[in-house]
Amino acid sequence: MTRGEGGDRDTEVEPYLQESPEDDAVDVEARASRDDAGVGHDDPAEDQAPVDEDGPPAASGHWGRWVAFGLLVMVAGAYVVAAFYASARVPDGTRVLGVDIGGLQRAAAVAALEPAFAEVQDAPVTLTIDERGTLIDPTEAGLSADAAATVDSLLSFSLSPMRIMRAFSGAEVDVDPVTGVDRDALVAAVDAVADNLVAEPQDAVVTVSSTGAAVTPGVDGEGVDTEASADIVAEAWPVDAVEVVAAPLEPAVTTAEAEGFAADLNATTLAADVLMSGENGDATVTSEQMVENATVVAEEGELRLVIDGAPIAAELERADPALVSDPSAASFSFTSDHQLTVVDSTTGRAIDPDALGEAVVAAATSADRVGTLPYRDTEATVTSDDLGVDDFKEIVSTFSTPVPYDPIRTKNLARGAELITGTVVKPGERFDLTEVLSPINGENGFYQAGVIVNGIHTEGYGGGLSQVSTTAYNAGYFAGMDDIAHRPHSVYFQRYPAGRESTLFIGSINMVFENSTPYSLVMSAYIEDAKLTVEIWSTPYYTVKTSASARTNVTPITTVELDDPDCEAYPGGEDGFTITNTRERYVDGELVDRKSLTWTYRPDNAVKCV
Repeated sequence: MTRGEGGDRDTEVEPYLQESPEDDAVDVEARASRDDAGVGHDDPAEDQAPVDEDGPPAASGHWGRWVAFGLLVMVAGAYVVAAFYASARVPDGTRVLGVDIGGLQRAAAVAALEPAFAEVQDAPVTLTIDERGTLIDPTEAGLSADAAATVDSLLSFSLSPMRIMRAFSGAEVDVDPVTGVDRDALVAAVDAVADNLVAEPQDAVVTVSSTGAAVTPGVDGEGVDTEASADIVAEAWPVDAVEVVAAPLEPAVTTAEAEGFAADLNATTLAADVLMSGENGDATVTSEQMVENATVVAEEGELRLVIDGAPIAAELERADPALVSDPSAASFSFTSDHQLTVVDSTTGRAIDPDALGEAVVAAATSADRVGTLPYRDTEATVTSDDLGVDDFKEIVSTFSTPVPYDPIRTKNLARGAELITGTVVKPGERFDLTEVLSPINGENGFYQAGVIVNGIHTEGYGGGLSQVSTTAYNAGYFAGMDDIAHRPHSVYFQRYPAGRESTLFIGSINMVFENSTPYSLVMSAYIEDAKLTVEIWSTPYYTVKTSASARTNVTPITTVELDDPDCEAYPGGEDGFTITNTRERYVDGELVDRKSLTWTYRPDNAVKCV
């Protein structure tokens, strides 16, 4: 239907009006009268237009309503079209994380946002409390920003007038990104760095001085409420920094606890002397001594009095030396008949400085203020273990060589034997003859006597000490000692076992053996009955068997003529020869070692001075 100019009704209603003009006129007048009078209708039927049962309905106000409905449908359609248009593109002026994506369709908008979203995903977040700060990684903390979800939220279909107006207005609007959070991961991440934000509380401190115990008050600290802080971070992100929620931290030792402890020290613990009773007598520790050496420490939130016992122990021992028993050193000696006498070391007794402080505290906190004086054993400067005297059970090896008549040479032998006697060799240690005898000079008791130098018999300090070397070497040999260094003479002397002897020349030729047993040994040497004897005292370990081959390659002596002002004529000694000695060592009947040594002597030629 359409409206004409002037608002007249459509002429198609006229045939219906002409069929009953009178009735229509009456109805019109009646309606006009009712309308003018403003009277309500009791019968709704009176408002209805007359209907011809055989024809179409009478003309009425329905046409106006249809027109209005049509217009409404048209407007609604246009509105819906506008809504669909608005959902197809991001509204102009829209920014997310500073990126303008206005007017872009979904794919382009997502692509435009992804770099900015990646940047915030990688950027650490600073968590702060006051001036303290620390960092968390958003990804590790379970925080995520979704560019696609953010764009989708801007493009979702909506009939909201404001939404549709935004699509066409072009007004600049900052939109928050769509984010997600794994709360458990976020709480864990905040908890992991919480210590970096902590302001540690300061315990109350108790100090002791000559005026008594005093208190320095404690100070509360500040920690992190991880649950509440995680909620704030989740709400605020993405941001560069977040002020998280602090939680108060109380000191492990509060001011009230410290004041109570100090009051007890002043009133009871440090207020009077204590009596300490011990094995060597009693001693009084004064209140002043306790105060001078007292400190208060905190251990796992508990205050404890500590008294340094060392200076108090020293003062008590000076005041009463009877409180201390001295140790005695181990020793041994050989009697005139060459028997070994051993004196074991004994421990002493002294106040234990490490235990005294604790014992004094225990006494000071007891009802009767009496305690036990603690002692410690004091070791001798030389103990039985130091000397190994417990191993000196018997003579495990002895060897003797004849001493020819030569008073000066015999003095050198006697001095060498004196220096060897009492030498202790512990397991794994070495007996070094040069070290034991040195210095070989007049000041050390040696005399000049006959020596062999480059095959020439001459005089020198310590002449005859090769006999000491040979005798000691054989004592070690039969005790099963390891041969470290030795060398037989270049010419043979009948007083020594062939091939099993040792010369000595300071600086070039030495005799050394090592104690290869598990027991310490001590050596004794002496001259008696025209023999030099060396004995080794220890605990039996090895059984030694030895054998010697026949002499071979015998070379007779000749006479050598020397034109030398220092030459001394010599009648000549033994012929030269070669010999092999073999030693076997047994432990508990089992062979553990077998070694052979072959030596060739050159002839001990006569010397003729010309």
